[in-house]
Amino acid sequence: MRPRFKLLVLTAGCMLLCAGQVSLQVSAQDIQQIDQPELRGISLGLDKFASLNGSKKGLTFEKLLELVNRNYPKLLSADAERRIASAKRLEKAGSFDPVLNHISEYLRLQDTVDAGKAKDAIHNESRLELLTRSGIKVFAGARLNPNDTKTPFLPTGKSGEYSAGISVPIFRGFRINEKTASEQQAKLGEPLAAQIFGANRLEVLFKAAATYWEWVGAKARYDVSRNLLKIAVDRVDQIKERVNAGDAPSLDIAESEQEIHRREASLVKADRDFQKGSIALSLFLWTESGPVNVPPLSEVPGLDFAPKTITESEQADGKRLALSLRPELKRINYEREQAKVELRLAENLLLPLTDLFAVQGADTGPQGIGPVVRGGLNFSWPITGQRTARGQIEAAKLKIQKLTLDEKFEKQRIEMEVADVVSAINTTCDKYNAAVLEVKKAREVEHGERLRFGVGDSTVFLVNQRERFTAEAELRMVETHVEYLQAISAFKAVTCKL
Repeated sequence: MRPRFKLLVLTAGCMLLCAGQVSLQVSAQDIQQIDQPELRGISLGLDKFASLNGSKKGLTFEKLLELVNRNYPKLLSADAERRIASAKRLEKAGSFDPVLNHISEYLRLQDTVDAGKAKDAIHNESRLELLTRSGIKVFAGARLNPNDTKTPFLPTGKSGEYSAGISVPIFRGFRINEKTASEQQAKLGEPLAAQIFGANRLEVLFKAAATYWEWVGAKARYDVSRNLLKIAVDRVDQIKERVNAGDAPSLDIAESEQEIHRREASLVKADRDFQKGSIALSLFLWTESGPVNVPPLSEVPGLDFAPKTITESEQADGKRLALSLRPELKRINYEREQAKVELRLAENLLLPLTDLFAVQGADTGPQGIGPVVRGGLNFSWPITGQRTARGQIEAAKLKIQKLTLDEKFEKQRIEMEVADVVSAINTTCDKYNAAVLEVKKAREVEHGERLRFGVGDSTVFLVNQRERFTAEAELRMVETHVEYLQAISAFKAVTCKL
């Protein structure tokens, strides 16, 4: 009994000493102790870098993001929408392609002078037009109508008439017109579509990141349950030896076996949670040839990124970065530029339509008259109202005003979003530090209870209870660690760093 008494005293002294060493901060040594394999914990590294690599084996965080960026179908679909905007810009640019019009026709009709008499007529005319983005139109033409003056067509010399001319808008349509405005809006539509794609991309990557860390956390929870079951299985043989030696009641065997079944059920649940996480993660794992399988349990990375808080300067930098890079703000800016194009077009419609045109050509061949000239002015202006243009101006101004208000709100929302994520990171980091200390103390108490059981001063029930308390603390630490990593992913998403 003397050795047992000495061991009991030593154990009690260790427990009192540990009780007097409660700290509010987590030291590197605390985390290292939890990270020791012999203390059956989850993996907690001391990496202080910003990278979320995780373990080098298996599916790393960066590898996941790479697969999603390259092959995720919803992102590829969103990218196709972005490329459609480029096709629309090309379509609108087609308004300024040169156009060739030609007609050749034969007519048999009544003579315009001699009633009741048929007359044959031939009409050939070609015209090449080019509309410039300034609204100026240049053109060239050729006519061949070898008929006398009794036909309905203006006759030409036997070799045809050839001419070139220009039409210049003086007020309405100069520098801004419907076709020019459509092309300008289509050009703005390209970067606008890119920002919409960027917003979709950030949303998808954040969902993938949150799912990934939940999957990694499920593996860590599985490890806790598996280690807890292994301890119970290993202890059964020891208890049977003690029962056979008469040092323990036979009821301890039944109680130990009951605890094994309890822990087996917990392990089955943890395995189901891991399978559920793997199924959710598989939605994001694609290659060029199609979906790929999620890595098995043995290849899941550990929770190797040690939590750390975000400083005020880092938070301020994050806000500035978010305000300069967030696609929501850039999208509003491009939409406002499109509305300004609409406003300029509507204001231009208030002006009178006044086009100056001039044509210079030559009528050639027999019966040709030589040089031909045509020039003049085309004028059109509504007498009263102009309600169409005024309504468009008012609508464009209101749209610009709305987008300006939306921009103010989005800036405030983004700043609050960054602040909320930083608060979540720092709060979770504090929770994690507390969880580390809880796990450390729970293991010390568990170890002490096991020593007491070894000297006959405790029961199987108390040892099992201490082990379950330790496992519960480890699970809470895993949950907190996963929450922290998901919050870090959210911070990278809101600051456009994913």
